[in-house]
Amino acid sequence: MSRCRRILQVASALLVLATVAMSRAQGTTAPMLPTNPLTTDELSAQRYLRSITVALPKDREDDTWRIGGSQHNNLSKRYQLAFSGYAAAALGMRTPAFTVLSAAIIDNVIQRMLKKDVWIYVKDYWGDKPWFPDPCYDENIMYTGHLLHLMAFYELFSGDDKYRSDGFDFVWDDKTTIHYDVQKLIDITVRQMRENSSGGVSCEPDLIFFPCNNHPQIALFIYEQLGLGNWQAERSRWEQTALKSYASPLMGGGAIKLVYHRKYKFMFPRGHIGLDGWSLLWYQPWASNVDDAQHLWRESVKCIQWDKFSHETEDICRGKATCMDPANVPPTATASFLAAAARALGDDATATRFETFLDRYLRRENGMFYLDLDREWRIGCSANRITALAIRNGSDFRALLRTRQLPNQGPHAAEVTPAGIAVAEAVFADGVLRLGLVGTGPATVQLGGVSTPPKAVTPATATFTDNAITIPDVGGQCAITVTF
Repeated sequence: MSRCRRILQVASALLVLATVAMSRAQGTTAPMLPTNPLTTDELSAQRYLRSITVALPKDREDDTWRIGGSQHNNLSKRYQLAFSGYAAAALGMRTPAFTVLSAAIIDNVIQRMLKKDVWIYVKDYWGDKPWFPDPCYDENIMYTGHLLHLMAFYELFSGDDKYRSDGFDFVWDDKTTIHYDVQKLIDITVRQMRENSSGGVSCEPDLIFFPCNNHPQIALFIYEQLGLGNWQAERSRWEQTALKSYASPLMGGGAIKLVYHRKYKFMFPRGHIGLDGWSLLWYQPWASNVDDAQHLWRESVKCIQWDKFSHETEDICRGKATCMDPANVPPTATASFLAAAARALGDDATATRFETFLDRYLRRENGMFYLDLDREWRIGCSANRITALAIRNGSDFRALLRTRQLPNQGPHAAEVTPAGIAVAEAVFADGVLRLGLVGTGPATVQLGGVSTPPKAVTPATATFTDNAITIPDVGGQCAITVTF
């Protein structure tokens, strides 16, 4: 291990301890985000997410994102996009003084979500409704929940409220454009929560799924932290319904029933273990009592048929699964959810078993970290695997929802050039900004949030001019300390 790296790790540990002590001394109630540096695999994962979003060349667009043609099923682009944004957040929360990259990836994902090809399926479900082609007005939480979740993450990581202040457009054709903003989307979502006896919102017409309703709850939780309102009553109502009504499918398959039919008041009596993983990964962050999520997880583990994760065929990989018939969901997709959920619920042994199964498809190539699967499943499964990796290394969505550390209000890295230089550590605390760079060659770090010149900058080779730090050679890994 290089001397620079040893200094980086020791200083990081001391900084975390000092920050925690200071937080306790000040009586801070918000949990502290972990700030241990990103690993080599995590930086490679971050590079992969960037490569399929903000850095994707136009000539690779179709080959990368031409997935889920009908947009009706589990292959749908909206899910692959959303999971990519969540994976970016999982990595970015550990560098609170460098959130610009995660914010850029999430923003790119949002812009892709707004394109008509992602939500064109609304014509098949609600084409005869007076609000058509508005994709948000009623039901469709399988889209709007993710959109709201992503926008909440974007504002949290960027400090930019453009989706609230300026809004966004859904363009159906040359004559039809529907304008929304975050508040309008919140109001429509909350209206449905209050109107429906379950407290949930339908995905497809009249069908209410547990996993889809986690995403608007997370968004509303974050917007509460940002001061937009209070939706505790709505959150409690849905949680009570979900815990009481969705548990213990009579026909097995998992620990959580697949779906509730709102019109006929019928709960489908069978579950699916992959749905359990999706549900509990995103229930854990907002659960009023995390013990409830852990209880459901223990019940889910009892339902795992491990023999299904011993091999995989190309036919299974290409199975066309729908929300109502998930039997053909490939084991890789199921395992990707379960690995991340197991990490979130603290079941490291189960997580390791699923990760071992997944990692036969893992590629560490060209500085990337991803699962080499059939195109229809590659992005979503890779994103979930990245999320599991980040949680294993300390990332904590439950803490993220309750933090006051993002966006960074003090000195921070606003831009790092060239693009090949990665940021493994970025923390500002007690008047000290610590940055850990990974790469080779010269690098420039443009700082934001600086009101006064620093008292000291190390290493000695670094220069500070116009709020920018220049390093002549990162030399593989380099720790930068800026004292204000």
